[in-house]
Amino acid sequence: MVETKIRQIVDSIGGLHYEFNDWTRANSNIEFADLPVCVNVLPVAGDLSNKNGNLRDYPKCLIAFMDKADLDFEGSENEVTVNRMKGYAKKFILEVNRSGLFQPVVEDVPYSVVYDFLDANLTGIVIEVQLKESVGDCAQIL
Repeated sequence: MVETKIRQIVDSIGGLHYEFNDWTRANSNIEFADLPVCVNVLPVAGDLSNKNGNLRDYPKCLIAFMDKADLDFEGSENEVTVNRMKGYAKKFILEVNRSGLFQPVVEDVPYSVVYDFLDANLTGIVIEVQLKESVGDCAQIL
């Protein structure tokens, strides 16, 4: 299962609370969570690859790395948090590549800076990446 593999990678990085949910439920849960947080947003699209009877899931993932921000922040203060969260995103991509759980991410990974996006006053980045399982499910077992 892709989500379990993503959780394993986030746990290996350390220092992040992990949340797998849609944005609405994550919004409720994050308000009381330890920070910083990694939100793996429920995928809404992807591909199923079928090669030689091995089915692999290739979800298009949105993964957010966010931390607390002051309510009335200055741009320079916010930039420090954004860069720190970008560091977690970089570690995540490196761990995806080291893990062997997914095909290496070798292309560009788009990101968006987010702030004042949820009820909790958080700032950070959201990356968009299609993770491709290295090992899938055998079609005969399904």
